[in-house]
Amino acid sequence: MKKSTRIVLIGGNLIGLVCLNEIFETLYKSKNHPDKKIQEKLLSLVQQENYIPPGQKSLYAQALYREYSLYYQKKISGLRIDARMSYGTYQGIPRENIPWYPTVFDEKCDGCKKCYDMCPQKVYYWDDKNSKPKVINPFVCVVGCSECAEICKPKAISFPPLSILDSFKSD
Repeated sequence: MKKSTRIVLIGGNLIGLVCLNEIFETLYKSKNHPDKKIQEKLLSLVQQENYIPPGQKSLYAQALYREYSLYYQKKISGLRIDARMSYGTYQGIPRENIPWYPTVFDEKCDGCKKCYDMCPQKVYYWDDKNSKPKVINPFVCVVGCSECAEICKPKAISFPPLSILDSFKSD
């Protein structure tokens, strides 16, 4: 049986992980709600199929918790979970290969929610508990768009320089 692969934003890096969909589905069917207690369980299950670098367990645990929370929300809402989602292309290159997405610096964020409200692509998830936005759908961010960073008064959102896209332009 072929194992699923999912790309996850972990500590500002995009990491490909194997079997997340299978793990999430098993946890969901076992009625495991997304709470802080599930982080260790997620980490343990994911480590059985993936390498987690020493010293990175906390970052992975946070990212896995975020991803499972989204998965759980979609399932209880009846939304389709598609493991092989296509994000389209940019200049003929698969969108997930283009490093264009926002990074939010929590320590600078004032919780105004403008980025979340203005983004029609639903790049962000609003974390009510911490009153902060989380980037949850990095590959739906429109390549070259940085409107959310421009309206962010405390400058808590950044993007790579536009020049990074030059290497992806067709001649």
